[in-house]
Amino acid sequence: MPSPLKKKGHKKMGGRKKGAKNKATIEKEEAYEKHQQAILQELTELRSAHFAVAKGTQIIVAKDLVWDDKKKKKIRKGRFIRLTMSDEIEDVMNNSKEGEDYYMIFTQDPNPKALEDLINRVFGRPKEQYDLNFKAKELKEIQDGVRFIIERTKKRRKKEDEK
Repeated sequence: MPSPLKKKGHKKMGGRKKGAKNKATIEKEEAYEKHQQAILQELTELRSAHFAVAKGTQIIVAKDLVWDDKKKKKIRKGRFIRLTMSDEIEDVMNNSKEGEDYYMIFTQDPNPKALEDLINRVFGRPKEQYDLNFKAKELKEIQDGVRFIIERTKKRRKKEDEK
């Protein structure tokens, strides 16, 4: 009697075609692709943020500019304010003394792991080094341990053979 699967006109088993991807796999790949595109669009800003974390966040505060009637010009005097404009920061750093007219303050310390990550991306990961130089005493201890295990195993086998 022929098997039921080999009957004439029997339909093939269901399921996806050979080599076709599962629906869940296709959805995951599409989501992954969208995520990659989003990261690529923000890459410049992400890189800048990564650099900032590696360098640490730094602000510059300087004494406020006040008009001096005697000198007939603005001088840095009074309360400290945070400088945000790059040309203003450059002017203060070139024409004033640090510690008197302005201060550079780190609000977040540099992150050595972020710096290491950036360097590894450019130059590649450094090869790990292992110290293979054993001291003679350590080798002797290892050899003695191996000999002890071998002798014990031989004795155990000998006892088993005698029984």
